[in-house]
Amino acid sequence: MSDLNGKIVIVVGASAGIGLAASHAAAAEAATVYMVSRTRSTLEDAARAVKGRAKALPFDMLDRAGVEHALAGVNDGGPIDHLVLSAAGDEYGLFGPVAALSDEQVTQSFEKLRGFVNIVRAAAPRLGAGATITMVSGAGAARPPKETSLAAASNASIVAFAKAMAVDLAPVRVNVVMPGVVDTGRHGAKRESLRVWAETDLPARRFGTPDDIADAIVFLMKNPYMTGHTLVIDGGFLGQ
Repeated sequence: MSDLNGKIVIVVGASAGIGLAASHAAAAEAATVYMVSRTRSTLEDAARAVKGRAKALPFDMLDRAGVEHALAGVNDGGPIDHLVLSAAGDEYGLFGPVAALSDEQVTQSFEKLRGFVNIVRAAAPRLGAGATITMVSGAGAARPPKETSLAAASNASIVAFAKAMAVDLAPVRVNVVMPGVVDTGRHGAKRESLRVWAETDLPARRFGTPDDIADAIVFLMKNPYMTGHTLVIDGGFLGQ
């Protein structure tokens, strides 16, 4: 297993949830972490809470020119060791019967993939031997609940993109972490019912935490023999 001491790690979607947990975990391993999100004030607060070397890097991943400009300043234009793409949109906003979905919802469903593509193509020339990309998808890609066609398709596209990048960018290692239900702020009023469901029906009998997923992300960064793989961390949901 390699280590992260002194490595340059970019975490996209780092102001909260899984991305923030991954930033804490990488910094705890002595990496220099560039934390990315759209909202500067929220991101800067998050970066100040990280123990270790963490820098706020606000930009919108859907703005291709903005992505390239921001990444040009990372490590003074030098190598990038690890790229973590954990940004998540409002997936609840994509739910509904397919015949009732609006054109706006359909367009929104492509934004996660488009943002990931923007970042990967900007960073790829600076990813050398030993570098990794880890993308976060969702278990709904493999077992979609009812009326989640757009969210399922969005997450499945991330898996397919990562598998292709593992071939195209080799020897850069590219993997996916596929979480099940994780206790983050995005659930809002649904959080309590999800917690009860997880603690009652999931084989693991617990609600997943962002730290559970961050541990998997660090593992994928450090293990030199893992690439083109989707690592499921879902409390047993897909195995039922």
